[in-house]
Amino acid sequence: MKKKFLTGIILASTTWLLAACGGSGTQPTDTTKEQGKTQGTDTAEQVIEIGVPTEIVTIDTIQATDKNTFTVLHQIYEGLYRLDHNSQPVPAIAKDVAISDDGKEYVFTLREDAKWSNGEQITADDFVYAWKKLVDPDTGAPNAYLLDNVANSLAIRTEKQPVDDLGVSAPEPDQFKVVLEQPQASFLTLLSIVWLAPQNQSYVEEQDKDFGIDSEHALFNGPFILTEWEQGGDTWTLKKNPEYYRADEVKLSEVKGQTMKEENTGINLYQTGDIDLTKISGQYVAELQDDPGFVSHSDIANNFIDFNQKEGTPLANVHLRKAISLAIDKEGLAQNVLNDGAKPLNGLIPHDLFTHPETKEEFRSYSGEYALHDVKKAQKEWTEAQKELGKEITLSLLVSDDDSGRKVSEYVQNQLQENLEGLSIEIHQQPKTNVNQSRREKDYELSISGWLAGDNNLDIYFNLYVTDSAYNYAGYSNQSYDELTKAAKTVNANDVTKMFEDYKKAEKILLEEDAAQVPLYQSASNYLINPKIKEIGYPSYGCYFYLGDAYLEE
Repeated sequence: MKKKFLTGIILASTTWLLAACGGSGTQPTDTTKEQGKTQGTDTAEQVIEIGVPTEIVTIDTIQATDKNTFTVLHQIYEGLYRLDHNSQPVPAIAKDVAISDDGKEYVFTLREDAKWSNGEQITADDFVYAWKKLVDPDTGAPNAYLLDNVANSLAIRTEKQPVDDLGVSAPEPDQFKVVLEQPQASFLTLLSIVWLAPQNQSYVEEQDKDFGIDSEHALFNGPFILTEWEQGGDTWTLKKNPEYYRADEVKLSEVKGQTMKEENTGINLYQTGDIDLTKISGQYVAELQDDPGFVSHSDIANNFIDFNQKEGTPLANVHLRKAISLAIDKEGLAQNVLNDGAKPLNGLIPHDLFTHPETKEEFRSYSGEYALHDVKKAQKEWTEAQKELGKEITLSLLVSDDDSGRKVSEYVQNQLQENLEGLSIEIHQQPKTNVNQSRREKDYELSISGWLAGDNNLDIYFNLYVTDSAYNYAGYSNQSYDELTKAAKTVNANDVTKMFEDYKKAEKILLEEDAAQVPLYQSASNYLINPKIKEIGYPSYGCYFYLGDAYLEE
């Protein structure tokens, strides 16, 4: 079988993971301005202190879900590939890969100097074990669906085939083979997120239930090792990993971390020079955007209104959904309410997720804009809805109970009630975890939610509304939409032009014809960072920042 070998930066065969071919938020920000004071510890020691908004939930890559946890995991683990400062996948534990001409078979050759933090060699069996564990129904891994395109994975995940049938193998100790169901242009980007990092089977099984309960019961293979951490703890330390194959390129010797549950606390510690990095949002962005250490990056995310379209309920009416979709001024929401770097979004797919490798046009620009603010059209649709549903309608709006949820929901409530006379919106706030549970149980009418891209695969967003998708909480179903999205990821997966055409038609059906979702805005991540810290990476996917190349300027 003829194969193509790739080393270094992968361009032609991978253009998905969030902003695969480049885009806003992928370039490292220049933070060379002097702040007028020395922050953190002695720069000669290359030690920094950072604050993160939430605690580390788990250090088991197979069980992690939230981006704050993944941000720490990306400092201590590494998979076959990693993302460079342009969010492009580059070889990591794998030194190269051979890809079959049909795009369905990958054979990775591992580095000879890839080792665990205890000095043991990383082998292909470590990947076989981790990937099988991920899709094993007994594991209950939240991200098991990510491997659905690996041969037999979906059938295994749904308990129709045994785990050993997974399309992965280790022909040699240093060769890891993967067989896909369909070509997947974004596959190498997917591999760059540590949810597909290896695990040392003998070590994991030896630790049994103690595996990952604290930093003393885990092995690491990234630029740092984790110390002084236990589950539920608010403090931890990263130390340079001497066994890491790029150890001579890692400049920071130590990173001290702590949870900053109150943003004001992190800001105060930053301003007094006690920490070097802290995340900020909301009103603090407007107040501190002129600080020399202010850094902002656009998220590859869609924050949207979702409709529960249960038959016999008001929101099963397409005219009502269209009226709501057209009645909201997204520019006002982004600029006047959020005012934190967020941008209006008028499509299912966020900006900079996927760029055509030949035309260099990103999908959002190619597909155009939908659900644009138009009060007159909204009122016309509202009149049609009233003919079937009555003059007055009350709907509940499910949102998270944080500051952002409150502000966005109150703005949406005001817009809808002001522009659609006779429509009343009742806001119901719940903790974020409860919101997700309520949506899964279809216990809502309207909801404000979001989907943050894990990589640059367009289908991750389109799959949300496929009829039988586990994430189709809205109960949406359209045969033409299903057929187009299926064709895009199967028969047209190797032809990006045709894939774009399929997805554009599907997006038009979803947002214009059926008004099944109302895209609202694309969020941003904002920080205060000591300007003396150089070369922090801000990948579009997987984590908020990467410290493997960072250093303190003396």
